[in-house]
Amino acid sequence: EGETGTGKESLARMIHNESPRKNMPFIAIDCGSISKEISGSELFGHEKGSFTGAVSKKTGLFELAEGGTIFLDEIANLSLETQMALLRALQEKVIRKIGGTKEIPVNVRIIAATNENLQEKAEGRGFRDDLFFRLSEFVLKVPALRERKLDLPLFIDYFLEHTAAELERPIPVLSEEVKEYFQEYSWPGNIRELKNVIRRACLFVANDNCIYLDALPASVLRSENTFSDKVDAPSPHNESFQNSSNIQNESADLKSTAFHAESKKIIEVLRQVHFNKTKAAEMLNIHRKTLYTKLKMMDIQY
Repeated sequence: EGETGTGKESLARMIHNESPRKNMPFIAIDCGSISKEISGSELFGHEKGSFTGAVSKKTGLFELAEGGTIFLDEIANLSLETQMALLRALQEKVIRKIGGTKEIPVNVRIIAATNENLQEKAEGRGFRDDLFFRLSEFVLKVPALRERKLDLPLFIDYFLEHTAAELERPIPVLSEEVKEYFQEYSWPGNIRELKNVIRRACLFVANDNCIYLDALPASVLRSENTFSDKVDAPSPHNESFQNSSNIQNESADLKSTAFHAESKKIIEVLRQVHFNKTKAAEMLNIHRKTLYTKLKMMDIQY
């Protein structure tokens, strides 16, 4: 149980990987991303012709995850009908496909997550109380990032190292102002937000391989933090910001281009080749896979 972005799925994967089931499937499903009408089909499967659109037989996640783990994220979004079928699977270790008559034995561990108070929802009849009691045998509460600031440097170092490896760059460091800013920031998006902020900042690292305040996204800088007076002026260390107007005269070799200029250069080259990724990678003197990684970090669809 925990807020959105606190790393509940990562915790579930860790539990799976440290258990005797580690060599078996781990399947995660976001119950909030599937309609309540088809959630039962996703979990348990269906027989051909069992409902309109069921043109073929479908194998559900319970069968696909046999011997392993199913992670049900945002379980509160399941329909009451699907909750009843899930309870039966937990208690009797059997499932039945939609439209089927045969009971299928299953051996699956269920890890469920929610950002809601399931007890209150069960009391209000928005969630089956019998399923709630079954799931409540062992509960882990994942604290929000603002409640575990002592762990913040560990997460920062991990995301810096991981992002630098993706970009094939030296691991950057944070300026003292950024470190202080991160400690004061409330991180409403929790670990997921921190990861995205670090990934974005690594694209705008200064020439001294340091991340300054002006490399942070506007959404973070417009927060309630008390450093607004330090944010307005760009860092004098960040030459890539100062020289961005001359980007069209620079080489297309990304290895010699500052991160801030990279995004502009990539877009410029993509336009020149009519968004042909292979030609763009050749012009930029990088591998096509590296180009895809950079496009992903720039939030550019490809």
